[in-house]
Amino acid sequence: MRPRSSRSDAGLTLLELLVAMGVSSILIALVATVFVTTSRVFTDEEGATDSARMASTAMNEVTRVVRAGTELPESGKTANTPVFAYAGAGKIEMAAFIDAESSKDPAPVKVSFGRNSANELVETRWAADRYLKIYWKFRDSPASARTIARSLLAPDKTRPLFRYFDKDGAALTPAAGASLSEDQRRNIASVQITMQVQANGSGRTAPVAIQNMVGLPNLGVARVEVK
Repeated sequence: MRPRSSRSDAGLTLLELLVAMGVSSILIALVATVFVTTSRVFTDEEGATDSARMASTAMNEVTRVVRAGTELPESGKTANTPVFAYAGAGKIEMAAFIDAESSKDPAPVKVSFGRNSANELVETRWAADRYLKIYWKFRDSPASARTIARSLLAPDKTRPLFRYFDKDGAALTPAAGASLSEDQRRNIASVQITMQVQANGSGRTAPVAIQNMVGLPNLGVARVEVK
């Protein structure tokens, strides 16, 4: 007579197997959810940090150049050239003495900041050569060009990249896609810079916005306000 099999030798029943698989599936789903959530939070925090760093770095560079803006004497004319050769909502082009304290006879630099089609902020520089001892002429070909900020928000009429004000605080507003006139550019006393960056393409984090009001100390106007 064969001995009857014990319960321990019978293995799992179909019901027990289904229960075990269900529990395992729930555990796997919970682990996956925690992993995905943690990864998303990390990615969002990293994107917000990148936005803040990019906006701050770009703002520091533009502020440094604008504060170094200067007029230049022009041959055959009693009035100096305006600081800004172009002053628009999304682009500036200006003459500046950058790092002038490092040289006994510093040369000015023409600098342009402008938004390209990819919503990047590009800085372009032109070197200058002296002529007739006291005058400067900027070269036709740029000496350098670099991207100082990526992922700018699309142009916003209510918060343009650049706004301009005279010494009394009155706004000088250029026409859409155009520059201020020469007379208006001569009256610029301060520039409001608004840097809005969204480095996180998911849209789950708010863009970082930094705004500075930068004066032109070389013209006797030193007013800087940070928001």
